[in-house]
Amino acid sequence: MVLVRPATVADAPAIASVHWRSHQTTYVEPGRVARDLVENWTMRDRVLAWTANAAISSGVYPPPDGFRPMRVWVVEVDGEVVGWANTSDGRDPDGPRDLELEGLYVLDEHHGTGVGQALVDTALGGRPAYLWVLDGNTRAQAFYRRNGFAPDGTEKVDDLWHVRELRYVR
Repeated sequence: MVLVRPATVADAPAIASVHWRSHQTTYVEPGRVARDLVENWTMRDRVLAWTANAAISSGVYPPPDGFRPMRVWVVEVDGEVVGWANTSDGRDPDGPRDLELEGLYVLDEHHGTGVGQALVDTALGGRPAYLWVLDGNTRAQAFYRRNGFAPDGTEKVDDLWHVRELRYVR
């Protein structure tokens, strides 16, 4: 059974695990990002970050200075968290929409099963939004195109990971 629901603080370790594993298979193994850059953001750091994000998202406490309010969802298959998505009002002061899909990760073994689509449907519905996608990540780009997104010609280089990202808008 597939279930998409708002994330809770208790989901933080599972979200961090999906994040870690997805970064390995999406960025490190294909050679898109150097292993040390990805792994410098340790599992411990990810669990702490996702604990705070989930607590803020679920209303456990309001966002302190320096945190953007966001919404976080997880997707479970047979009770196991296999993906997550998060949205916010946008990280970019010149964002083309009032809603940004900041992240969406699904474990590789669940690609093509509909769980990513379930996350998009829940997190965004049919609302206008924007996102950043890694240049060269053709699978993700095709997924977002199927969901009505198109590149708007805006690009940036991520200073931390040294990759080019493309902005998609719908």
